[in-house]
Amino acid sequence: MSRAYGLLAFMLFMGTCFPVLAAEPFAEASVGAKGPIVTGQQISVDVDVYVPNFFTSPPQFPVFELENAIVTLPDARSQNLSKTVNGEQFSGIRRTYLVIPQRAGDYALPPASIPLGYAAVPGQSTAAFVNLPPTKFSVVAIPGQGDGAATLAATNVEITQSLDRDPASLKVGETLVRTVTLFAQGTQAMMLPQPRFDVPAGVKLYAQAPKLEDAITGPDGKSGSRRIDRVTYMMEQEGKITLPALAIDWFNTDSAQTQMAQLVPLVLTVKAPPPVANSIPPERLDTAQRSGGGVSRQMLFFAGTILLVLVVLGELLHRLLPSLLRWIKARRELALQSEPARYRQLSLALGSGNAKDVYRALDTWTRSMGFRTISDWAAASDDKTLIDAVNAFEKNVFGSAQAGGHSSMRVLTSAILAWRVRYSARVRQTAATKEPALPPLNPYP
Repeated sequence: MSRAYGLLAFMLFMGTCFPVLAAEPFAEASVGAKGPIVTGQQISVDVDVYVPNFFTSPPQFPVFELENAIVTLPDARSQNLSKTVNGEQFSGIRRTYLVIPQRAGDYALPPASIPLGYAAVPGQSTAAFVNLPPTKFSVVAIPGQGDGAATLAATNVEITQSLDRDPASLKVGETLVRTVTLFAQGTQAMMLPQPRFDVPAGVKLYAQAPKLEDAITGPDGKSGSRRIDRVTYMMEQEGKITLPALAIDWFNTDSAQTQMAQLVPLVLTVKAPPPVANSIPPERLDTAQRSGGGVSRQMLFFAGTILLVLVVLGELLHRLLPSLLRWIKARRELALQSEPARYRQLSLALGSGNAKDVYRALDTWTRSMGFRTISDWAAASDDKTLIDAVNAFEKNVFGSAQAGGHSSMRVLTSAILAWRVRYSARVRQTAATKEPALPPLNPYP
């Protein structure tokens, strides 16, 4: 009996010296992909953060970078969770990352800390952080694609078009506006490629900057991403003109097959412009001759008044026209040298596939943002994927070997699109947080 009391006293003493370890926050991660993951396929990575009791401040999920992949954290609403571990109740919050690998190989989430606050003791807030779990996944190349670079991978792709007029009733000098919409499910708008608008002789093409949209409801009611390209064709000669078909190759991640979304060739019928009427019809001339053609004082006064008005307007126009023309020219040059205009030129060059044109347009675009060289712009982005893409592209442009040119340009295009999405988001955020120039009308409530 004395031994039992002694053991009990020892256990009580140890309990006072070493309190029971309390439950700690933790994180879990899972990759939401079924079957093999291919290059260019968008996958979701769910990160769940759990704390005992409840959160006093939500976890701050970081936007991390992953080499040879595009990582985004959509602004979707977080999901609340609950879980029981060893008989203790935990509260959780889930955020979903979207990852698009650009190369075949093995990937692992980088180490990252997630700060949070929770009620370790009821009525008190405790600051803590959890580490991003070391989650891994593997990516294989799309069957039949040797270099393993990313292509358009989705669950569904549709291409449609609309015209602003009948293509069979055009005349020389008139224009036709063509709007091509590319809708895809299971990917993001920045991954949708630009259709190749080739034009035959007799037609001039003018392209606008594309419009990219995510979380768009498609014709079947399902959510997806959309790219809208709008081009204008100028008719320069008459006859039957055929615009080539538009085709987009893509890989169906559900059926694991390569497919094609396309528009059939577009046939234009262009007629000669109507003759210009520059002579008086004979019947009107005969009527004027029979009337005698007398001129009254009222007609002379009316003609003199018109002449005086024209002289005054001409003098005003003579004085103001040079200043007006200089102002218009300055505004036009400013618009042509702006970042959006330079980016539209870069988009056209990327669509052409000419590496030299792409390099010149990329150099002009980065200089319009204040960077001395393309390498300076890439280094300032602190984006390893973008830096590697620029280095590979420059080796292709200035190196002796031209192998892998199309691959390096596809990777560069994806990296540029990803950078400009982040750049546009920062510009919008800065504009939204800028204080108004005028004070409130009623500063006192």
